[in-house]
Amino acid sequence: MALSKKVPFLTCEVTPRQKVKINLSGCNFSCRGCFAIAKKEGGREFTVKGLLGLLVKSFRRVYGHLIDDVQMTGGEPLTDPEYLFALVQGLKALGVSKIGISTNGYMLTKDVVKRLKALNVSYIKLDLKAYSEDVHKWYTGKSNERVLRAVKLLHEHGLNFYVRTIVIPNIVDASEVEKIAKFLSSVDINILYRLYEFAPGQLEYKISRRPTEEEMLEAYNAARKHLKNVEFFIYKPSKTSNYRNAYDPNYKVVEVRADELLETFMKVDRLAKMADPGWSVQFYTMNQILEGGCEASKGQ
Repeated sequence: MALSKKVPFLTCEVTPRQKVKINLSGCNFSCRGCFAIAKKEGGREFTVKGLLGLLVKSFRRVYGHLIDDVQMTGGEPLTDPEYLFALVQGLKALGVSKIGISTNGYMLTKDVVKRLKALNVSYIKLDLKAYSEDVHKWYTGKSNERVLRAVKLLHEHGLNFYVRTIVIPNIVDASEVEKIAKFLSSVDINILYRLYEFAPGQLEYKISRRPTEEEMLEAYNAARKHLKNVEFFIYKPSKTSNYRNAYDPNYKVVEVRADELLETFMKVDRLAKMADPGWSVQFYTMNQILEGGCEASKGQ
């Protein structure tokens, strides 16, 4: 029986770079601050061959040509590792040379890491939610023991990876970030560590607020005590731009959404618009891509 997986949407970055993220549904964590549609099982079910077909048609519709940069994300793409491995192989057969995986790290066992190494995956983006066991378990529902071990495994096997943390006021703040950075430095002081703002705008139940720029800078400076390569990202124009890497103001995406989830997407669009009146995203439905119909729509 062919492997299959539900896919809620693709994210096609148009500017400043051309990159596609394949959002695979389902996650083994229950993060209190997650608003990702892909965290639940939902979307359109695809075999690897079917998904590759959608991807090629999306390339041609959005960009007019095939592109060379694809990331698997979710949800958690490693909940079904055999599907992921087959997808990586399929992408390589299409000529895609830059292939990344965004993961929470829980499923990165020694055997999985060896398989990813053998497949010559370009990079791993590992989300480390918290260092303190109680904080991690409260936030995700799972222990972080396997995630911390995954950092060591990726390093030991020589995979290209970086670590990401979402800064959440009063939950994952500067003191928690410093604990993570200290742990990472015990593995390798040169590990790239990226800090991102918590964005509660699309959450129905707010567990915290967006951190201030000063709080982001405090977390950045705490991490810099232990690591050589630290970056932090904020959404709005910065008063301290010499301290961080900002989101590119020209960032633009086109989504390819599963027709089965259009009502869900409309709800998310409304929440995003309430949080940011200037927010807008163009999208095609999967049927439009597969059947060759119509122009892109805009999220309302």
